[in-house]
Amino acid sequence: MGGGQGYTLSSMKKDGVIAAGSSQSADAAEEMLQRGGNAVDAAVAAAFATAAGDPAITSLAGGGILLYMDGLSGQAEVCDLFSGAPGLGGKRHSRQGATELPPLDFMDWEVDFGAGETRQTFHCGRAAAAAPGVLQGLCAVRDRWATLPLKVLLEPTVRFLRDGFALSEYQARCNHVLEGILCRSELGRELYFDANSRLLEPGDRFSNSAQADFLERLGAEGIEQVHRDVIAPAILSEFGEEQGGWITRDDLFSWRPIFRQALELDYRGARILTHPLPSFGGPLLLHTLDLFRRMSLAKTKAGSEERFFCLAAVFRAVSESRAARPDFVHRRDAAEVLGSRLESILRGDVGEASAPEPRPPGNTTHISVVDSDCNAVSVTLSYGEGNGYEIPGTGVLMNNFLGEADLFPEGFHKFTPGARLSTMMAPTFLVEPSGALTALGSGGSNRIRTVISQVVSALLDDGLGPEAAVQQGRIHYEDGVLSAETYLLPESPRLLASAKRLARSTKTFDAPSLFFGGVHVACRGADGRLEGVGDARRGGAVRRVEA
Repeated sequence: MGGGQGYTLSSMKKDGVIAAGSSQSADAAEEMLQRGGNAVDAAVAAAFATAAGDPAITSLAGGGILLYMDGLSGQAEVCDLFSGAPGLGGKRHSRQGATELPPLDFMDWEVDFGAGETRQTFHCGRAAAAAPGVLQGLCAVRDRWATLPLKVLLEPTVRFLRDGFALSEYQARCNHVLEGILCRSELGRELYFDANSRLLEPGDRFSNSAQADFLERLGAEGIEQVHRDVIAPAILSEFGEEQGGWITRDDLFSWRPIFRQALELDYRGARILTHPLPSFGGPLLLHTLDLFRRMSLAKTKAGSEERFFCLAAVFRAVSESRAARPDFVHRRDAAEVLGSRLESILRGDVGEASAPEPRPPGNTTHISVVDSDCNAVSVTLSYGEGNGYEIPGTGVLMNNFLGEADLFPEGFHKFTPGARLSTMMAPTFLVEPSGALTALGSGGSNRIRTVISQVVSALLDDGLGPEAAVQQGRIHYEDGVLSAETYLLPESPRLLASAKRLARSTKTFDAPSLFFGGVHVACRGADGRLEGVGDARRGGAVRRVEA
């Protein structure tokens, strides 16, 4: 399928549906289907377009997880394009000659997520950067499963970045959340602030000509040449050991995307497929659904007091098990550990967790695509919160994954060079006995597993349609706090009364918030009907293409 040699513009549109976190990503994907591409072409183009549509909450110097289903075979495969821990062959880890290096450039930065979120301390600086994986990963996916040339897939993003566009309210809100980090770099000040140093507001024009030039060169020369001649030298010049960072040449030239078989669970007769270990997001999602089954969640009425009690009990069991031992999901008896914790909670003889649950990056975006041939892609992307520096000459801001305290429970700078960093990302497919296929996923840190599981339950336990499943009121339990979208829950005091008894405190939301993720859903029904839902909580946009 890959290669795209001798490509000519096709007049054969491909039917499909796209749900994404911005109109720019959705438009890029739509254009690829209109030009005869498949779901992979659409998803890769949409992922590149996050450089325009989600410029504050992700970056092409970040990481991600992509789940692909081949419509002909029905087989699902994962591409892990997440970042790797740096330091391979370096002086800092070996300690040989490390005293000659400058100190690590690593600093605290407090971010206020607003609307019910607590303030959270992150870390930025050159030493917060991990080896990025998005560009090489997306190009590998294109080579493996797509049909259109890389240059074609990049054209919408180049156009958006060069011509510019008016920021939506959601995009401007994301900029506001990360204002303190965006203003640290010269590029950030140029892109996100006007001539009077005022943060761009909704309706203001956003563009990034430097990144447009860089991507245009990528499309013309290909990833191998551009990585060798542009990306690697630029990263080493800014984030290498001599500059107070960790990244080495070995890190950049040894990183490879990892293709894995999808993790699978049968739930209510449907196949649930997601990202497997060594990351924890997919396994935790499937464990959550398994606990739903043990609780007979399907026998409770959607939106009832009993339903919210069951959800809160399961979410608490997962949160407390992870707080007690962050890597418990790697244990062979993880299901038994969770079941025991849940039984103790239901008996009322378990106290609060002694430590907070680790919290991975929350600034994440998601894209779901399904085409008429039942090819499907679900891809989640992030770059943490950004580290306050750019990759020189590219217009691309760098990730701060090494500054995420919750990814390193043993302490900062304690990692194995070359190891893949773990993530809560859980791009997901549902394949029902009828043949209906649904691609979904979400951003939102620890809320990823709770919001996706609630949408899956609404679809399979309650028989709701995709739009109703996404729009229902959500809850989340973490560190003794029950959070709830009370603005979507009429009579919430009564409905949440039992669930509140499981929590130390309650946090209510009377308006939409990024806190509860953004579950973007693309479906192909058993009758072939295509339907998509973009979650308004995170700028959701939907496009349908019909031949």
